[in-house]
Order: sequence, then structure tokens, then C-alpha cells
Amino acid sequence: MSELIKTGAIAGGAVLLATIAALMGPGEIKNDLFSDQGELFFKDFTDPSTAVDLEVTQFLEGSAEARKFAVRRDSTGRWTIPSHGNYPADAKDRMAKAAALVIGLKKDQCVGERKEDEVAYGVVDPMDAGTAAVGRGTRITLKNSAGNVLADLLIGKEVQKKAQVRYLREPGKRRVYAAKLDGEISTKFADWIETDLLKAQAYEIQKVTFDNYSVDEQSGSIKKGDTHVVTKDDTGKWAFAGVDATKEEANDEKLREIGDTLGQIKIVGVRNKPEGLTAMLEQATGFDAQILRQQLQQRGYFVLRNGKLVSNEGDLLFETKKGVRYTLRFGELVPGDGDAVSAGTADAAKPKEGEVAKPGNNRYLMVTAEFVEDILGKPAGTRLVKEQLDKRMEARTQIEAIQRAVEAFRTKNETKLPESLAKLTEKPAEGEALLAELKKDPWGNDYLLSVQGETYAVVSFAEGNADGGEGNAADVRSDRLPLEDELKKTADAWTEHERKVDEGKKEADTLTKRFGPWYYVIDQTLFSKLKPKREDLVKPKAAEPAPGTAPTTDPGK
Repeated sequence: MSELIKTGAIAGGAVLLATIAALMGPGEIKNDLFSDQGELFFKDFTDPSTAVDLEVTQFLEGSAEARKFAVRRDSTGRWTIPSHGNYPADAKDRMAKAAALVIGLKKDQCVGERKEDEVAYGVVDPMDAGTAAVGRGTRITLKNSAGNVLADLLIGKEVQKKAQVRYLREPGKRRVYAAKLDGEISTKFADWIETDLLKAQAYEIQKVTFDNYSVDEQSGSIKKGDTHVVTKDDTGKWAFAGVDATKEEANDEKLREIGDTLGQIKIVGVRNKPEGLTAMLEQATGFDAQILRQQLQQRGYFVLRNGKLVSNEGDLLFETKKGVRYTLRFGELVPGDGDAVSAGTADAAKPKEGEVAKPGNNRYLMVTAEFVEDILGKPAGTRLVKEQLDKRMEARTQIEAIQRAVEAFRTKNETKLPESLAKLTEKPAEGEALLAELKKDPWGNDYLLSVQGETYAVVSFAEGNADGGEGNAADVRSDRLPLEDELKKTADAWTEHERKVDEGKKEADTLTKRFGPWYYVIDQTLFSKLKPKREDLVKPKAAEPAPGTAPTTDPGK
């Protein structure tokens, strides 16, 4: 090899080593550091659907403790969040993304294996005891349904000037690698759940009641307060029931805001409800009332002597087009932030010595839902069962055929009516009989020809087998055939009503199962919007233009 080639090779090697050293940062290069470079971190983990247990551990430097966030799928296939009382998680897609983060992850570049450099790389295990609070990484552990570890990784600092390139280390191993990590795993409670609390669309809400009672804690009784009711018509226009039409009108903007807010309530945090409280927020039989009262009062709720749960903030009730009535009971303010709010972590809620307590920007909420058929309104008119309706339709078809035969008879006989319907089946001297046969009606009775002066009607006495009657027993008559259309329309309306009842009951049942086990925490700002005073719901009535003058659109005139 020529000296020139040797010099070039040495120079090239120096550049490569310099590049590696710049990437590595702290530590020293050893020859065997490259033995597994380019290999996969978790070569046996290839199917994201096998990951059913995720645990993310982070170190909180402020409190010098490790925080764990976990999501798991139980034997029934239900995803839950253990750190939040096993609240149901909407985790299928997000878990797949978490798994995809480490599947196929390569050991792009080994940068060192000295323990003293772990702090600089930020890959100290957050679970390690007795080490410095700084330099801790985030530990991600994924397991399968058998509890076997699929992936276990420490994620450290971002490599300087290398977007999405992080220092990585496997727990229990010394080598630190630099590799590109596309994305991150969220440990925010709200990112793993369905945050839409009420599942109510603003356009479905048609009535809201603000029951502003309060509780006399000494006597355990209710003190009545103002009650405000607002309703929405089919055109979407809101109205306030207590408006004085002579001088004021409903504040449409405020009423729309209330409807919109009810459709926008998001879950900030959750708590398990205390034992002894039913899904409909009544005291369960046999449970110690004193214990239950103490637990509830801490959050602003009270159990009356009749076992009913109330809130010192009153109730908000709203009804939907589906026939579901929601009742919202607001409790006390929730102090703190982070886990103190989302999961009720006691230590996180307590201010440290010398610190000022963080204000309560959130509030407790309990929700119940029930189906109320009267909200839907029942169709007018008697409902006929399908069997009777089918018989009436058959009778109508036969009556129309008989009526055509009667008219043909009259045409041939100078407008005279036949002596009886049987005459229509007689074969004339020429041609065929007007009716091949005269059938019985669907109830097994004869059709009759009812004649009054110059008019007539072909009649079936229907189920009642007597003149007149209502509903199923009402006569089917050729001169009242539109009645059959009305009966069919009424029957269809009842069928549609039953469909809505069935859907409404299912919706209320689903919501009850959703709300039953939980207190919720919501944003205080939303609560404020849902506690209007009367003056918020109305505004001065717009002045009517004087006779003969055109109305002005200029608010300054």
C-alpha cells in the first residue's frame, strides 16, 4: 500500500472516530462497544397486538419519587388504568402506537457503557434507590397476557442537535445507545380515555332545569332556591320559562352557550365512588350511613334521611330528544394539579412547607341518567296491533272490489242499487257475474250494503261485529276509507315510538353503567357557565320601531 493511500486511510479513520466521539459525548470508546451495533433492541417483539400491559415510570424531581402510569387489558378484554381506580381506557389504538415505538427499534450507535456517564445521558433508572435525583430517564415496560416482558427500555436525553435521536439503555445493562425514536408515549390520563363525559350533543338537548337549592347541614334538609327552566323548540330557538314578555326576552346567546357547554364537558379526573352508594346515587340498604355521609361530605355531597343524595351547589337537569334525563350534581372544588386532580393522589395535593396551596381550578361532579318516556310524548290515537291492522287492510281491499262491482251494477241498471250484495254474484243472461264470489270479511262475517237515501256504503263490522265501535272494533266502511289511512299512520307512529323507547332505555342503561362507579372532576370554568343567574338568562326587550318608521340595524341608534 502506498504512503498516500495509508495516509488517506488513517485520516478517514480519524474523521470517523471524531464523528463517533462527538455523538457519544461523555465516556470512552472501547473496541467491543460495536459488537451489537445495528441489532434490534427487542428482536422477539414483532406483533403489537400481544402487548396488553404498559407501565411508564418517571421520576419527579420535585418530590424525589417515582411516578408510575399503567394501562392494562384484563381477562375480559377491557382496558383499564390502575393508577386511576381502574378507570376504563380507550387504549387499543394508543397501545398499538406505544408498541410500534419499540418494535423494530435498532441500536443505531453505542456511545458508552460507563455507569458514571448515565447521569449525563439521562438514562438512570427512575426505580433505582439511593442515586441522584438528576439524570433519571423514563422507563417503559411492555408485557404480554402471560406477564412476560416484551420490551423494557430507559429513554434518556435527546442527543444534542439530533432531532428525535435519544440516548437509550436497557435496565440491568450498561451499554448506552443513541437511536432515533419516532414519537413518545403519553402518560396524561386524558390521552388514554374517552374524555367526552356526557355523550350528549347540543342539538339533542331540548330542556334544561337549574334547581338552585342548598342544604341545611345541621338539620339535613333542603332549602329551596330559585328554579330556572329553559326549553328549545324544533327550530332550535331557546326560550326562558320565567320571562316577563312586557319588558324582557330570552337571552338567546347565553342559552345557546349553556347548551353548547353541556355538550363540551370533558373529564379531567376520576375517583371511585364510596361503597354504599347505588348507581342512581341513593344509599344502599344496610350500609353504615354515618361512614357514607363522612366520605361524601368531604367532596360536597350529602345524604338526606330518605337516602337521597344532594349537593350544596344544587342540581342541573337536562333532557334530550332521546328521552334521557341527566342529573348533574356539583361538589366541592378540587385543589392542586397533575395527579392530584386526575387521580386524587393525596401527597401531590399537599403543599410542601413554605409553599402556597394551589387553587382549585376544578370541581367534583356526579352524574345520573334515566329514561323518561313522557319526554318523548306518546302518539295520539289508539294503537292497533299488527294482526288487526292487517285484517283491516284486507277488509279494505275486499270492500274496494265490492264497491267497484256495485258501481258497475248501477251503470247497467240506471243507477239503481242491488237489492243485496249477493246480487253481484249472479250471472246475467249475457256476460259474467260482477263478482265471482262474495267472501266473508277477515273476521268471518258477511259484508253488508248500508243504504241511506241516495247514498250507500259497503260495511264490515270488523272485530266488534256490531255497528259503530272504536279502535279495533271500528267499522271498515267504503265511505270512510281515509280512516284506515289514519289508523295505519297512527300504528306507524306507535312503532316509531316503541323504537325510540327501546333506544332511549338502552342509552340510559349504557350511561348508568358508565357513570355509576365514579365521581368525576371537571373544569371549574365550565361549571361557572352552568350556574347562571336569572339576569343572565334574559335581556331587555328590544324597542319596537315607531309606526311608519323602518327598523334600524345600527345598535348605536
